[in-house]
Formats: sequence, C-alpha cells, structure tokens
Amino acid sequence: MKRVLLFAWSVFLLSSCATSKFLTSDVKPLEISEMLKFEPFSYISLIEQGNRSVYSDSISNETKIILNESLETFREKMRLSSEEIKITDSLERKRFEQEISFLILTAERNRSIKNIPITPLVDSLLSANEKRFGLIIVQSGFTRAKGNYGNQIAKGIGMGILTMGMYYQTPIKANSTIYAMIVDSKDKNVAFYNKNGLQDKEPTEKENVIKQIDKIFEKYFWEKQ
Repeated sequence: MKRVLLFAWSVFLLSSCATSKFLTSDVKPLEISEMLKFEPFSYISLIEQGNRSVYSDSISNETKIILNESLETFREKMRLSSEEIKITDSLERKRFEQEISFLILTAERNRSIKNIPITPLVDSLLSANEKRFGLIIVQSGFTRAKGNYGNQIAKGIGMGILTMGMYYQTPIKANSTIYAMIVDSKDKNVAFYNKNGLQDKEPTEKENVIKQIDKIFEKYFWEKQ
C-alpha cells in the first residue's frame, strides 16, 4: 500500500516546486468556526546511494511528529478543535489512505474542487465526531543520507569537465511538499485545497514545515505577513 501511495506522491513532486493558487468551494473562511484534524500522513524517502530514493519509516514518523507540532502553531488561526481523528484499525486505515489519495489526485488532475464529492469513510468519521469540517494534511518528499549530496555534486562537476561544460546536472538536495484539504460533511464536498512545495529544503526541519503551512493558508485564514 505504501508503495502505491508513494507512486501517487511522486507524481506530485514533478510540479511541486512552486506554491499553487488555493481552490475553494462556496464556503467562506469565516463559516469555519471549528475544524477537526485528521491524523496527518507523511511519506518521506531517503536517498543513500546515487539518486535512488527508498521510503523510510523512521524519517516519515519523525516528519509526522514535526508536522503535528507545526500545526499546533496555527491552532487558533485555523480554528482547530482539541480532538484528532486517529485510525487504529489497519483495514480502515488503508481505506482512508486510499480515499485521501483519490481526493488529492483528483484535485491535482482537475485543478478544481468543483464537483469533488467527499468520500464515504471521511464523511462517516466526521459525522461520528459530530463535526462539519475536517482538515486533511499530507507531506511527501525526500532527503539524502550524509555525504550523498556532496558525492552527487562532485559527479556532476566531473561530468561537466568531461563534456567541456556542455552537460552539467545539479542534484536536488531535498524536497518537502505539503498538501492540505478541508472537507465539508454538510455540503458533502471539498471546501478548500492547496499545496506548497519547497525544493532543496529539508522535510525534517520544523522551520520549513511552518513556513509551508503559513503559505498554504495565506489569504484564506490570514493575510500575508
């Protein structure tokens, strides 16, 4: 399942270097008086040899903690409730990951959230907690093992010398992309969607994550600082 989702997130990385314009439904930000946070998901890969990335459980768990801590910085501004939806059942969790993957992929593909219905499990979880709005947050990206980036830079320089400067490729050091979606159980649709990608920035650094969340909801929940 993780490999399937990682494939989905890797598609996003191709166009994740810039901030996209957020997409909204007819719901106004002021209508969101309280929002329930779904447990965030993080899919981070590690490049140890060459430029081949491999999904890392440990780094993904680390970034998930950082993502949660970063969201706490914006709790009042985003009107997040004190509760969080955590899914412990493995089959239900797998289904939930499939549903949020579908929602994000559909928004990315269409560049619109018009006519994207809320998925069944997401809807039922919100209804069970008697909340109208829910926040879905997903982080994807990669980092490099110590020494890997320097080795790849050296290889690129060597290739540039051999080709007399006609070919030189600078490797990307790291990447962090965050996808945010607000789902609406009353109107049965997606109320908000946006993403932010940082190239050459570590996904494990809290400062970067806070900056990304700020940019995602800028001009929606708050004005540009």
